[in-house]
Amino acid sequence: MGNESSANLRHPESPQNPPKSGDSLRSRLAAFYQRHARYAGITIFGLGFLWDSLTLTRVDNLTDNIVLLIYLIAIAFMIILTLRRQGGKAPARWVLKFEPHFPWAMQFCFGGLFSSYVIFYFKSASWTRTQFFFIILVLLWIGNEFLQHRLQNPKLLAILYCFCLFSFLAFFLPVVWARVDAWIFFAAGLISLSVSLIVFFFGLAEQSGEIKRPMSAAIFWILCTWLGLNILYFADLIPPVPLALKSAGIYNEVVRTADGYQVKFVPHSRYRFRLQWDDPFHFTPGEKVYCYTAVFAPKKIRVPVSHVWSHKTEHGWIATDRIGFEISGGRQGGYRGFTGKSGITPGKWRVEVQTEGGRVLGRIDFTVIAGSSPHPPLVTELIR
Repeated sequence: MGNESSANLRHPESPQNPPKSGDSLRSRLAAFYQRHARYAGITIFGLGFLWDSLTLTRVDNLTDNIVLLIYLIAIAFMIILTLRRQGGKAPARWVLKFEPHFPWAMQFCFGGLFSSYVIFYFKSASWTRTQFFFIILVLLWIGNEFLQHRLQNPKLLAILYCFCLFSFLAFFLPVVWARVDAWIFFAAGLISLSVSLIVFFFGLAEQSGEIKRPMSAAIFWILCTWLGLNILYFADLIPPVPLALKSAGIYNEVVRTADGYQVKFVPHSRYRFRLQWDDPFHFTPGEKVYCYTAVFAPKKIRVPVSHVWSHKTEHGWIATDRIGFEISGGRQGGYRGFTGKSGITPGKWRVEVQTEGGRVLGRIDFTVIAGSSPHPPLVTELIR
């Protein structure tokens, strides 16, 4: 009987027992991945950013915010399970199947959050001091690609999770409560601090007798992250999301019409064809200078903004006028408005678009020069 059994055995690759097509396809895919594994990270990185750039439309889009919230919930869940495992707690059988994938899954979620923040905060950042926070986001976004094997370090997880949760709530709560002010930012910080501490408490609670040391370290790094973001905010180094300056320009004339805003300016030479406003501004006595801006705000948000006109002197920049108006949110292209200033003098000028609390949405720098006679010809365009 033993001889008959051995005689009936077939080699797995023999014609009588050919490999299944599914197994063959998996083998080819595995071999292809092994040959190109070194390019996998940069490929996923690039595709992920391209996907986010195409799919993330508005900071007040409900679907986009739900996706980001799911990322944060998934990370919190994986942090708790990872810390409990490190404390000697045996996970449930179904968790064991997924546990080896936690590092790259957390990396994917963190990458999705950082790339989204880069897009949203870039739209809100002006190239003033707020670019500092944007650069931090870019560095974290790029650095995340090298953190897969370090995402089991409780200290690193504490910093990243608190930072991501705080950054999300900083633009999500204004959308929900239809308000943009320092109190909303304070609420975002308080919620992110509380949730981060709760997540790490549940993750470390199983480490009986030894919880004090790792929990103290987690509290320290969470508090440092929370404090650091507050310092950046009150130093006006964080963009005032969800508000964003969509467009701006200096013109010889701005008139609101039924079809949009009609602007007049001196055309530039071909090599400066992208600059469709007056810089330098050709000034003639008696003329006014007009500043046009379009500021995006989420739906239902009404917030006062101001055009702050400043002139550069030998003692630095001196504010000469602050002209305010209220914007109403919801329009994709931003709420449009303009202000005019008379009594202008030759030299360097600046108009800052500021919120009621003095946070800078954007800045337009231009130079005023004495105009020739006759005045250079103007072109007229309609901004819809």
